[in-house]
Amino acid sequence: MRSVQAQWVRAVVRVGSILAATGALCVPALPQTSGQVEFFEKRIRPVLAANCQACHNAKVKTAALDLSTAESFIHGGQSGALVSAGNPEESRLLKVISYDDRLKMPPTGKLKPEEIADLTAWVKMGAPWPGAALVAKSAPAPDSFKGFTEEQKNFWAFQPVSDPKPPKVANAAWVKSPVDQFILARLEEKGLQPAPPADKLVLLRRATFDLTGLPPTEQEIRDFLADNSPDAFAKVVDRLLTSPRYGERWGRHWLDVARYADSTGNDEDHRYPYAWRYRDYVIAAFNNDLPFDQFMREQIAGDLLPGKTPGEPNRRGIVATGFLALGAKALAQQDKKKMLYDVYDEQVDVTSKAFLGLTLSCARCHDHKFDPLLTKDYYSMISIFASTRSFREDDTHVSKLLFRPLVAKEEYERYQAHQDTVNRKKMEIEDLQDEEVAKYNARMSPRLADYMVAARKVYGDKAPLAGTAMAAGLDEKVLRKWAEYLEPKAGVIRIYLDEWHNAAPEQFASVAAGYQTRFQQSLEGWNVTLGKWRTRVRRMLKDMNMPPPEKPKFDAAKDGFFAGVYFGNGPFAIGAKEQEAIFAPETLAAIARLKQEMEGLKKSAPPEPDMACAVEEGKIVNQKVFIRGDYNSPGEDAPKDFPKILTGESDAVPQPKGSGRLELAEWLAQPDHPLSSRVMVNRIWQWHFGEGLVRTPDNFGKMGDRPTHPELLNYLARQFVKDGWSVKRMHRAMMLSSAYQMSSEAPEASIAADPENQLYSRFFRRRLSIEEIRDGMLALDSTLDLTMGGTLQTGFGTDRENSNDRLSLDPEKILRRTVYLPLRRANLPTLLNLFDFGDATTPGGKRGQTNVAPQALFMMNSEFLTERTNNLTRSLLGRELSDAQRLESAYLRILNRKPAGGEVDAGLTYIAGFTSKFRDQDREAAWQSFCRILMASNDFIYVD
Repeated sequence: MRSVQAQWVRAVVRVGSILAATGALCVPALPQTSGQVEFFEKRIRPVLAANCQACHNAKVKTAALDLSTAESFIHGGQSGALVSAGNPEESRLLKVISYDDRLKMPPTGKLKPEEIADLTAWVKMGAPWPGAALVAKSAPAPDSFKGFTEEQKNFWAFQPVSDPKPPKVANAAWVKSPVDQFILARLEEKGLQPAPPADKLVLLRRATFDLTGLPPTEQEIRDFLADNSPDAFAKVVDRLLTSPRYGERWGRHWLDVARYADSTGNDEDHRYPYAWRYRDYVIAAFNNDLPFDQFMREQIAGDLLPGKTPGEPNRRGIVATGFLALGAKALAQQDKKKMLYDVYDEQVDVTSKAFLGLTLSCARCHDHKFDPLLTKDYYSMISIFASTRSFREDDTHVSKLLFRPLVAKEEYERYQAHQDTVNRKKMEIEDLQDEEVAKYNARMSPRLADYMVAARKVYGDKAPLAGTAMAAGLDEKVLRKWAEYLEPKAGVIRIYLDEWHNAAPEQFASVAAGYQTRFQQSLEGWNVTLGKWRTRVRRMLKDMNMPPPEKPKFDAAKDGFFAGVYFGNGPFAIGAKEQEAIFAPETLAAIARLKQEMEGLKKSAPPEPDMACAVEEGKIVNQKVFIRGDYNSPGEDAPKDFPKILTGESDAVPQPKGSGRLELAEWLAQPDHPLSSRVMVNRIWQWHFGEGLVRTPDNFGKMGDRPTHPELLNYLARQFVKDGWSVKRMHRAMMLSSAYQMSSEAPEASIAADPENQLYSRFFRRRLSIEEIRDGMLALDSTLDLTMGGTLQTGFGTDRENSNDRLSLDPEKILRRTVYLPLRRANLPTLLNLFDFGDATTPGGKRGQTNVAPQALFMMNSEFLTERTNNLTRSLLGRELSDAQRLESAYLRILNRKPAGGEVDAGLTYIAGFTSKFRDQDREAAWQSFCRILMASNDFIYVD
């Protein structure tokens, strides 16, 4: 197997070298990944169609370029190759669209920054053009199911789930489960034998990591070795399935599919303060074996399902809609309609991939190029989510996220009414304060020029402060603030004061007068803005019983001088300690009374109700198809419906009572749905066996892989539904099979005949995920904190651009399981990225895997690993054991097996030699070094 992989890698390197040497476009001969295909269809093809293909198409080949096909990208036009594989950033395509070249394209105007960024990313990944090697052609768009070709209708994924009988096999003794009959039948067809059974401890380690994400303990190992009963392994599986750790492990799998994170990502990366409730819901759903059909219903429309108690909200259902609510959102996007439709698109994307295994969102701008998914299908689904609220306010400068209460409406209204009362008191206090500040500045602003000139004498001519203030009739304290404000300081840049600092002495008075005039104009405008706001606040608090609108903020970019003088610590600002001396006595008394009342209200406030990041029913939208994805170009009606290729001959459009989410949820959960059960059992198979029966778990379409064992996939999907959509019963069906219990080692003949293990002639060896590596290491030294649920994230909203609060928590400094660490999308922890965690933004049913030097360097140099080995060493040395027994204990805890005879000798020799060589090191250091070697070894990092 390794030699075959090495030959493949060398071939890829040779191809890359040839392309780099010739400067040709790198359109890979190797198959593109499903992610590349999707990126092209969603982000590249629409840009080319909208901006390039009017002049560069099959009929009008301006400059000998037809940019509707891959051909021109491969061979270029009159000006040569469009993309340079050897130096992508110097590609001609990028130069012309960035307007850095003499030739600027498109000539009608520069592309949007995000479009340029997408094209740049596409070029850097090798400019993959989906289907270029296949020369695929899309069929004309049908108006109904009858318009699809027979080939499209008969595609395997759209067929009803059959009910195949397990095939007969020659080696019946190998069969422990019907699963084995399907696997063995294919092997026997090829004249192959399955790999021998896995060693008992290998099987225990495999199952324990699979179901809990943690290694087995020493005691569990000893108990399993001592149990020689025929059902010993079945008892292990049952024990693991009842462990709370099971839900944490398998919940994390689903969170990948649901692209879970604790912040919005994109521009300002706002927190999702209640996202953790959805994460805990998912973990509990797996632990409680919530039937998967109900799991689907709740995530799409849980808020529309009845709760346990009549009249009470469906807490679990509301939280479950976090599946739709927790995607990436560009809250500060000023094109609000684009922002909304990007969110709807993201919701269609995660729904279609998670439950249907289809890339429906590729049909946003055109009919799907490979699958029979129509643009109208896409917008019919969009109509459902466009009729669903995902924002509390979507039309503000920075859109407001929607949070839903998890208590009865009356209870929440009582809480909100009390908060409104508190807010009214708070607004009254601020109102009085603002009025006093405005009066103060109205008195002070006519003397602003006098203060500036006097301050110049104080900080420039070193004139005495008190005397200067007295001579000019100015307030001494205020003059001191002016002098401190205007005096130039190293590192403090106030461009708006350049005119003042550059003025000649004879110009001081006139320049100061100019500053005074501008200040008074800004003050007048600011007072008007505050007045309008106060009027609106009073009306809302009086008539609408709503929280007051946010207080306006002065835009310092418009007048930095006014902002610096009026606000904060500015010369005319009034600090809390200065209010007593400046405010009118009656105002101070009113403020004191209101503060006392507000404190009393806070003490008597009802408890804050539990909240969730969720969605809810919105205004019903009669959706149109957007031509080429442009909402400014509406086309035909797209009433709420599901993809025609799946609904069949019926042209009946669902008549939803509201958004259509409930009807969508029920449609997905139908027992005879051709995709939802298949997609989920394929995911379960993949998470156990390393590869799915369909190896593209999020894409069952034409560009995805075909099932290696279609009858087995259908059998499992049927059994899944028959067993009440029970995930735990499916675990047992798979894990108690001989197929699951095979060794990862097989005869060379089997490897040569089945190099990619398409036939499952052996078990896949896999590297532990980053969660298993980190949590496993914490478990080894007994420091893992097994507290379940809750959140480690605090606060709301966003943070300053360079604030450390924008960072995710450091997984090397926290002892909770990795699944509970908050994920800030804009800054995922380095450790997670190092070991292929993913981006927490796009649905990911299958993580990529890299093998790079920094991973090994982490094992060598990480303080996290040093702390684990130190703790483990102290534990080993603290027990009354011989060195040989200690070494065996280390092997059992770290590698979950006993050392071989040669390993005992080698280990003891290493420890003795280490102590002898480094005499300044104590015995503990020798064992620390030895434990680190084991923890950094492939035997720990990989599971057979």
